[in-house]
Amino acid sequence: MTIYIKKLCNAFITDAVISRRIGGAAGRNAEAIGAMMGGLWVGGTVTVSADALDWVPNIMNKAFHDKLQMVHIPLAEVRAVRREFGILTGIVVVELEDNSEFRFRCFSARSVAENMSDLLPRQVLSA
Repeated sequence: MTIYIKKLCNAFITDAVISRRIGGAAGRNAEAIGAMMGGLWVGGTVTVSADALDWVPNIMNKAFHDKLQMVHIPLAEVRAVRREFGILTGIVVVELEDNSEFRFRCFSARSVAENMSDLLPRQVLSA
């Protein structure tokens, strides 16, 4: 499998749950932020091949979250890719055929969105 894109990133994970081992103010603050935002930004690596997008959490986040799972999205299920403004890093929004979205933030987000769009069966890119 040839990997065309590989980036360290933070993915927005809606079902991320902070481990009870964290506890204290840090755990309570992360839980409150997650509840307010509808999920948490979780560090990991995104890779894109000709067939799929995969996101894998980094080892620290695996330790700090309960039941954190990798994300696998076949490119055939991707309707469009766009970049949104984000502070410090841009946000890549991957729109899926079922009207859901997968979001991740990284440096060079515009280039990542353009390159990923080029890999789609139907080239669709929104600025």
